[in-house]
Amino acid sequence: MDPEILEIRRKFLKLVWPVLIQDFLLTLMFNIDTMMVGRLNEVALAAMGIIGPVRWAIMAIMLGVSIGTVATVARSVGERNPEKAVTFAATAYVVSGALGIVTTTIICLFAYRIPAIFIGDPEVVREAGKYMFITFLFFIFNYASMIGASVLRAAGDTQTPMVITVFSNLLNICGNYLLIFGKMGFPALGLYGAGISTAISKAVEGVLMTSFLFTRWSIVRLKPSSFRLVSMQSIRHLLKISIPASTEPFFVNSGFLVFTKMVASLGTFAMAANRIALAVESLSFMPGHSFSTTCATLVGQKIGEGSPKGVEASVKQSMKVSVMVMSSIGLSFLVIPHLLCRIFTDDPKLIALATICLMIGSLEQPFMGIVQILKGAFHGAGNTKTPVILGAIGVWGPRLFICYTLAIRWEMGLAGVWIATTVDWITRACLYIWKYREHQRMLHETLKKCEE
Repeated sequence: MDPEILEIRRKFLKLVWPVLIQDFLLTLMFNIDTMMVGRLNEVALAAMGIIGPVRWAIMAIMLGVSIGTVATVARSVGERNPEKAVTFAATAYVVSGALGIVTTTIICLFAYRIPAIFIGDPEVVREAGKYMFITFLFFIFNYASMIGASVLRAAGDTQTPMVITVFSNLLNICGNYLLIFGKMGFPALGLYGAGISTAISKAVEGVLMTSFLFTRWSIVRLKPSSFRLVSMQSIRHLLKISIPASTEPFFVNSGFLVFTKMVASLGTFAMAANRIALAVESLSFMPGHSFSTTCATLVGQKIGEGSPKGVEASVKQSMKVSVMVMSSIGLSFLVIPHLLCRIFTDDPKLIALATICLMIGSLEQPFMGIVQILKGAFHGAGNTKTPVILGAIGVWGPRLFICYTLAIRWEMGLAGVWIATTVDWITRACLYIWKYREHQRMLHETLKKCEE
């Protein structure tokens, strides 16, 4: 095998595991809530099914700022300009703080009205509203945690965010045990207890992540005086990168909110089963995102080196690993779906319906792996528009149309929902392959001209 290809494969595996662990820990927190709440009743699970999409739609906005933070701080560190790195780190905190205040105010004011948009069951609306109110009351700490982790990763420190996230997850597990079920003298608060536990653990995580940046061990070290460096120019520069980066997840997640409304129309039981199936499937979202991020890094480096062969090899090696892992996960959804669903609930009827969903969803896993890698390739090449367009087409086109036709008009229920999701990922994979081949030819010609 070509030594360069071997080196790319080795580098991919070296880069991907810290990102994989970090993404796993972030996914784990919400799934732990689902596991424990799943022992309560289907109303609590249905409420979690509404909270998840709303939460991720709002987090999508902050994801763009996080990407912008990594780009600006990493470049400054690479330039060995510590003052510039500190300026962009402080700017990111100012921007996230402003967004956090706006988000907290809006969500807390309408916490009990937002769930009613998706489902008519007053009990589900009440439970979801209580959870949303308490968690979003402290949501600014989520933003602080994301920015702190982004600054540390951009500076080359991936271990500190991982350690802090581990501690936060352990704190959340203990809090859930005490407050959901009422152990050791604490009141049994059910879903509301899960919300309190999540809010506290994320607040601690945000404080620890931010506090570390003010210590002498941080590569990018903040001081109170660092915030004087923030200017309209630094804010504009950060937003110039952040806004396009947040467009794709915003379009996808806003479409997913409409999708959630359709699922909720099937009833509380279907919503609860869908939440279980999604909780299991999130195990595949996590490695997919990790592979995408790592592929983007490799592609960006090879473009900087002016190596079209290296770009192609990076995508191919990333694709092999991604499709192999995602297909293996899909196989587990097909072979042992009932065992995976049992992690989240003991209700045999919920397990039976969620099992059907997972078996259908097993077909989409390799296509999801293709999409994530090619999306990373586009991001690494600096092309942020194509993922926005293809993501919007997939969600707002086949997913919503087929979901409405199969699940509602033809009364196929939750099975129709998951068939629509599978068609969405297959459609997106085909479009990504088509656009990548076109983009690859253009990139190859551009790099060749640069060499000449």
